[in-house]
Amino acid sequence: MATYIKSGFRATMAQPFATIILFLYQMGWGILLYKLVQGILVPLMHRFPGAEQPKQALQIFLAEGQFQLIKTDLSYSYLWWLAVLLCARMLMTPLLNGGVYYSLTHPHQNAGYRFFRGMKKLMLPFLLVYLVRIALTLFPLIWLLPKASYILAHSGSYEQVIIKLLPWILSLLVYGFVLQLLFMYVQFAIAANLGILSTVISFFRHSLSIVGLAIILLVITGLLAGVTVTATYIWAGLLALVIYQLYPLFHIFIQIWGISSQYQLLSAKISN
Repeated sequence: MATYIKSGFRATMAQPFATIILFLYQMGWGILLYKLVQGILVPLMHRFPGAEQPKQALQIFLAEGQFQLIKTDLSYSYLWWLAVLLCARMLMTPLLNGGVYYSLTHPHQNAGYRFFRGMKKLMLPFLLVYLVRIALTLFPLIWLLPKASYILAHSGSYEQVIIKLLPWILSLLVYGFVLQLLFMYVQFAIAANLGILSTVISFFRHSLSIVGLAIILLVITGLLAGVTVTATYIWAGLLALVIYQLYPLFHIFIQIWGISSQYQLLSAKISN
């Protein structure tokens, strides 16, 4: 396992272009969402009754908000913006994934060239894979939502609802985690021109190693988040601000590290 992590780290160090592109994308996306939420919440908070206002003012404010949401078309423009952003995200995710996976599977080519070539070449197949993965991820909700509704209607408290739903929610998270790994290998097969069926068979044959490797990288990601939060409390000031601003870059690096380590594992199993 350590061999794949080390070789994956070396392969990730050879992908500075992909790391920077993803970092800029995440930063731009975050700024866009921030400005959108700011444009909605700031005017709303200016009208929010303060603590010195009587309780009836808050009730009137909530009743007015409920009326405008239900009886008027005030929310339509925001819902349209949300739908546009969701569609843009769904298009950009497979597009960037194509660049990352092609870069990892064709390291002999120029960094910028292979990234953009991967975006162009793999956009459509990766979009199809992405839509299939989303559909399969949401598929269990056909059973889970009616069950959750039944539990909510026949439970005496929210604590009971949480206790009864917790095993189902954990099962759904595990299912989504394994499904994400499976489709990662499908994308490896597409990017590296491997057989999809043989790659899926290799995934199930070596599933314990694959899941174990993914958990190790997940733990590293959690440790990084914990160190970042701890550092911002211990070293308050400029150093904490620098660490906090660099965290997204480190997080993206670890994401690519995880993908690269899985590809190193796949390459080793196929060659054997």
